[in-house]
Amino acid sequence: MTTRSPADSIVRQETPPRLAVPRLAALTLVPVVLAVAGLFHPHHLTQDTAGRWIALHLLLLPLFPLLAGSPLLLLRGLTGRWATTARVGCLVYAVFYTSLDAIAGVAYGTMVATADDPVALSRTGPALDVVGGTLGFIGAAGFLLASVATTKALAARYGGRRVATGGTILIAASVVWLGSHIYWPEGVITVLAIGSGFALLCIATGGPVMARSR
Repeated sequence: MTTRSPADSIVRQETPPRLAVPRLAALTLVPVVLAVAGLFHPHHLTQDTAGRWIALHLLLLPLFPLLAGSPLLLLRGLTGRWATTARVGCLVYAVFYTSLDAIAGVAYGTMVATADDPVALSRTGPALDVVGGTLGFIGAAGFLLASVATTKALAARYGGRRVATGGTILIAASVVWLGSHIYWPEGVITVLAIGSGFALLCIATGGPVMARSR
C-alpha cells in the first residue's frame, strides 16, 4: 500500500505570474472607476446639476453592467449549481441596474434639464424615480445573489478558509449596496469595498488548489 504525502493532495493550478497582475487589475478596475465617478455624482437633481447628471450617467451606462464581469472572471472554469446561480445573478444585475441608470439617470435628467412646466415635472419625475429605484433594487439584489453564490462556488473549489475574508467583505458590501448608489461617501466606500473583496478573492484563488481526499 502506498502512503500519500500531504503534497499529493495539492493540484497545481495557480495563476501564472505574468497573468496575476492583469487579472487583479481586470477585477478591480470597474469598482475603482465607479468610486471616482461617485465623487462627482450630484446628490440632488436640479436644472443646475442636470447637465452633469446626464453626462455622468451616460458614462456609467456601459460601466455598471461591466461590474458583473468581475464575478464571471472569478468563476471562469467553474461549474456546478453555485457557479450557475452566480452567473444568473450577474445577468439580473446587469439588466436591471443598467435600467436604473437609463431611467433615473439619463431619462430623468433629460426631463429635468428640458422642463418648461414645473407642475408636470413634479408629477412625472418622482414616478420615474420610483420605477428606476425599484429596478435598481432588483439589480442590486441580483448582485448580492451573485456575490454569495460566487463565494460559495470558490469555497467549494479552494476551501472556505481561503476565501472567507474576501467573500465576507464582498457580501457585506453587496448588502449595503441594496440601499445605496455610488453617492459620496457611502456609495463610494461601498464600491471600493466591493473591489477589495474581488481583489482578496483574486489573491486567494491564485495559488494551488487543495484536492479532496478520496
